[in-house]
Amino acid sequence: MIDINSWPLYVQLAFGLGPFVIGFSGGGILVFTTLRHYDRIVSSFPNSRGVQNVLRIFANYGFHPRSMQVAAIAGIVLFPRMCIRRGELEPEEVRNFPPEIKRLMVIFTTLLGVGLAWVALAVVLLKLSGGN
Repeated sequence: MIDINSWPLYVQLAFGLGPFVIGFSGGGILVFTTLRHYDRIVSSFPNSRGVQNVLRIFANYGFHPRSMQVAAIAGIVLFPRMCIRRGELEPEEVRNFPPEIKRLMVIFTTLLGVGLAWVALAVVLLKLSGGN
């Protein structure tokens, strides 16, 4: 049985705060990407039906809908095969997507995923250790 309470305090703090620091870092990069590159991202896909659908689903001009659009488009850009197969994404537009923005998308997606996985692991370990 794993007893997290037996760990040194600094390890408990690092283990408990780590996923939030990582996740908020990813969220910060998503905010930066949305504020700085939104227009370039949207204009990179004029003929892709899948991206246009995402823009319609989150159709609003506030920051939150725009960040949702950027996050959804990141999923499309980073995992394009299914969308290309279904005819929702033009392969040429994916190839011509700005590499510096794609790099930011990889970074914020990875950080958010690692933070989420770490939180899930922490919950499992807390349950196994008998914590509430």
